[in-house]
Amino acid sequence: MKDQKNKILIVEDSKSLACLMRDSLSELYDVKEAHSGKEALTILEYFLPDLILMDIVMPEMDGFTLCRKVRDDQRFSGLKIIMVSGKRTLENRLKGYEAGADDFLVKPVEIEELGAKVKIFLKIKNLEDSLNSLNHNLNEQVKIRSNQLWEAGKMAALGKYTAGIVHNLNNPLQSIMGYAYLISQEYPGNKMVLSLMTAAETMKDMIATILHNTANETNSLAVLIDFNRLLSDQMNLFKASSFFKHQVSKKLTLKPLPEYSGIYSHFSQSLGNLIKNAIDAMHDSEEPKLEISTSHDSEMIYITVSDTGDGIAPEDLERIFDPFYTTKPLVSSRGKPTGTGLGLASSKEMIESYGGTITVESEKGKGSIFKISLPYRKPTCSRETV
Repeated sequence: MKDQKNKILIVEDSKSLACLMRDSLSELYDVKEAHSGKEALTILEYFLPDLILMDIVMPEMDGFTLCRKVRDDQRFSGLKIIMVSGKRTLENRLKGYEAGADDFLVKPVEIEELGAKVKIFLKIKNLEDSLNSLNHNLNEQVKIRSNQLWEAGKMAALGKYTAGIVHNLNNPLQSIMGYAYLISQEYPGNKMVLSLMTAAETMKDMIATILHNTANETNSLAVLIDFNRLLSDQMNLFKASSFFKHQVSKKLTLKPLPEYSGIYSHFSQSLGNLIKNAIDAMHDSEEPKLEISTSHDSEMIYITVSDTGDGIAPEDLERIFDPFYTTKPLVSSRGKPTGTGLGLASSKEMIESYGGTITVESEKGKGSIFKISLPYRKPTCSRETV
């Protein structure tokens, strides 16, 4: 739907008729008039109309010639042209259609008919513009989604190789830990040795987390999920981010939860998206603080992720779960987080597929709270808990 009036150019050498048509249309439309073909071409350099009312018989350049010139210019490919003629012959009409006219009006012009035809053709023009815009947006979304699927395929392959590499790190790490232990026996209380042992233990935990997640991500069967462990694993993975590790204050309030039957990757991706969005939102926060809590009652499991980030403007709240809608740039600027608008959309779709809901409360400049509510279901799968 257009935010401003449709534009009409009247090309008529009779100033009295041009004035009559302009007066009848100017209340509803943005109207300009020209009294020759050359004057019309000059106006078209700075005025892009949606419709042209074009006289046929004019000095220097007739309407057929002007019509062809307009149609040959790609800038005006979508506008509508109604020719105005005192001649009623079929030959005249066919010549006009061949030149690119959409319709005809016969002089003397009936103001009611003029208004009706203009309204119809502008409606058609507006619909065509909307369809073209939707088609363009769809093509852009398809390109983005295709690239994402391509990247996802590459990342899946990379993940398998990464898992193999990480697994192979275990052997040299065990040697490092063993020698560090022997050195600690020789130099008890030495701070450098203690730092070495702490770093080795941290690396061991990270390797275990990566291998655990990789194994579960490739499993498409339902398993019993421990949400508290899943959330802790996701938090450990984000420690690779220097900002998250050193600047973000973390608080986890994880109450005991019943086991939940589901596909692990569905929830690791959904919860991972929420945590990542929370971290990204705090990129410029003076006091970045991430809080995650879990609880349950007799019917539902609740997971809450809150941040002290930018917050979400009221006009954006209704759209944040729309596919491809994002307030983050697609390309990084000065290290700022980027986004494609698929994270929250996919998380919502995934949670809802289990009968759950995801809601958000936010205040601009203060932060956001995302809450997942999942109906508790009795286990119907393997006893293996992840």
